[in-house]
Amino acid sequence: MKRLDESFLNGRARPTPRILQWGEGNFLRAFFDWKVDRMNEVSGGDWGVIVVRPIAGGLPFTLNEQDGVYTVLSRGVGDDGKAVSEPRLVAAVRREMSAHEDWAGVLALAHNPDITVVVSNTTDAGIAYVSTVAYEDAPPVSFPAKMTRFLHERWKAFDGTAQSGLQMIACELIEHNGDELRRIVLQHAHEWQLEPAFIEWVESANAFYNTLVDRIVPGYPRAEAETLQEELGYEDKFMAAAELFHFFVIERKPGMPALRLPLAQYDDATVVVENADPYKARKVAILNGAHTALCALSLLAGVETVGEAVNDPTGARFLDRLLGEEVIPFLSLPKDELEQFAAAVLRRFRNPYIRHLWYDISLNGIVKYQTRNLDRLTAYQERFAKPAPLNTLALAAWLAFYLGRFAGADKLTPRDSEAVIAKAKEIGAFDDGTAQGREAMVAAYLQEASFWGRSIDNPALRAAILEDFAFLTEEPFTFARLAKFIDGA
Repeated sequence: MKRLDESFLNGRARPTPRILQWGEGNFLRAFFDWKVDRMNEVSGGDWGVIVVRPIAGGLPFTLNEQDGVYTVLSRGVGDDGKAVSEPRLVAAVRREMSAHEDWAGVLALAHNPDITVVVSNTTDAGIAYVSTVAYEDAPPVSFPAKMTRFLHERWKAFDGTAQSGLQMIACELIEHNGDELRRIVLQHAHEWQLEPAFIEWVESANAFYNTLVDRIVPGYPRAEAETLQEELGYEDKFMAAAELFHFFVIERKPGMPALRLPLAQYDDATVVVENADPYKARKVAILNGAHTALCALSLLAGVETVGEAVNDPTGARFLDRLLGEEVIPFLSLPKDELEQFAAAVLRRFRNPYIRHLWYDISLNGIVKYQTRNLDRLTAYQERFAKPAPLNTLALAAWLAFYLGRFAGADKLTPRDSEAVIAKAKEIGAFDDGTAQGREAMVAAYLQEASFWGRSIDNPALRAAILEDFAFLTEEPFTFARLAKFIDGA
């Protein structure tokens, strides 16, 4: 079978490299580059991408072996409830380079006036300060240090003109990713004692945009690769499977320049806003919060995957009521927009092409509940003077999960730090079989500041958790019992 190359594009134009991309991984290729490729097709645009592999190692082959061309397979459940699988050949990537094998070549790109936009996804830990990096390193080990060196090369190449500044679109999964990249770049510039005029140019002529990215990208479909390649008619070592859903928020704060890349003009699922925080809150509360609320309950009930849970009418009804009654009323975006996003989330959970294990999601479950669900739990009680029934049941389920009070617990032990697991065991020891011991255990759980950032104990919540914990543990828990709880909530 022939290896994929640009001959399979059937004459589609290859765009001029104008974007420098730090990161060759599946996510950027199946999210950002895929979006740019679609934008080029719709708009007649000329935005090409040069991909830089920022760290040594990785795949033993490069995109250059396929002329930069690869397949993104978008798969999921459509609005009509039917399964959809859509392959697309991406033509926007022009070549791949290695920062470690050709650092001089990467720096030479700083002299290219066509390159005006930089995008990055160098993993969650990529935007991090490393004190030992030096200007002379070839290359510096950290991404922010590489970017500082690249910007200095750019400044020298164009004599510090304002027009030569770059627009950085950071896609790493950290809070205020663009702001953090800018902060560390400037820190390196000061520590390396670079010219004051360069530092002023970084601050005034370059823009660092915060973003929110949202698309599940499982990556290379190894189990199906042979069948898929027979269907497509070529071998593709860079094929990337992704869900249908995609959403990109770029934060352009007041005073920042308009984005050169016109992605939002041609893609309804890309938005440019002054403040991305409401969208982050929406994603955390609805998408992540739904996962966290149903996770421990599903594990207690012996339900293995997200798809299995949400395709069960009880699991679907739990999430529908949780989101509609205990989450959406406490978010700031318009209700209809939140409801549309919630409906999309439920379709995403039903994706037959993604097998998402609840046990994987259970990793660090207590801190996930704190960051994703706790604000809605407390807001509901403040508004209605009673605990939120479904979020409270989920909170009780996490206690039962960490204590192993369910069938099959020996094979599903908590996945968390030693300190959290030890603290949970200490809390469980209060339960000596008496009513007083059980209440002491629940009180200690709710008062544990290392879990929640503060004590969340109050009489109404304590009573509800006591009742829910008994409901979850005194008989084998099943989705049938969950259905009865929902009916009575």
